[in-house]
Amino acid sequence: MKKRDKVFDRIMLAIGVMLLVLFWAQFPTAPTVNEQHYATYVSSGTDVGYTSKWTYLKPDKALSPREVVRIQLHALQQNDRSDSGVITVFNFSSPTNRVHLGPLDHFRLMVREPAYRPILNFKSYKTGQMVVSGRNAYQLVLVEALDGQQEAFMFILTKQRKGTYKGCWMTEGVARMEQVRQTSQI
Repeated sequence: MKKRDKVFDRIMLAIGVMLLVLFWAQFPTAPTVNEQHYATYVSSGTDVGYTSKWTYLKPDKALSPREVVRIQLHALQQNDRSDSGVITVFNFSSPTNRVHLGPLDHFRLMVREPAYRPILNFKSYKTGQMVVSGRNAYQLVLVEALDGQQEAFMFILTKQRKGTYKGCWMTEGVARMEQVRQTSQI
């Protein structure tokens, strides 16, 4: 019986290693300095401007919640093989959200799950009215995916109260909104 258990353990280990190697080979590499996209943003109402590589864009007190959502949408729309757009979105995740998301590599996997895949490299987007209530902000976004399907996402932001990002608007979460299909009854 013990001999069979050892054989089973070795088979499972071999399968695990093979899956890990297969997964690692397909995972995008981290961006290098020359592969990153440049982005330029000028904050409305102030003379604050940004010209940076996507992965270097970080939260700033001068950015409004609308600008934070816009930066993340543009980064996701222009995401490249090195995931510079995904890294930008991770940079704007609040410290509380990062506890739930886990490390960057876990987040890179999560955005490729079926629920969030439409938001990567989408064609276009439309935003609804931004709702700001105290230190919370909500932005409904309708994304047209590459296949032409439209998907709705809710960006939930909070203004940070303490720590390194005190006073910055950061993302608490992005929820995919289920579309309600109306049918007529006869």
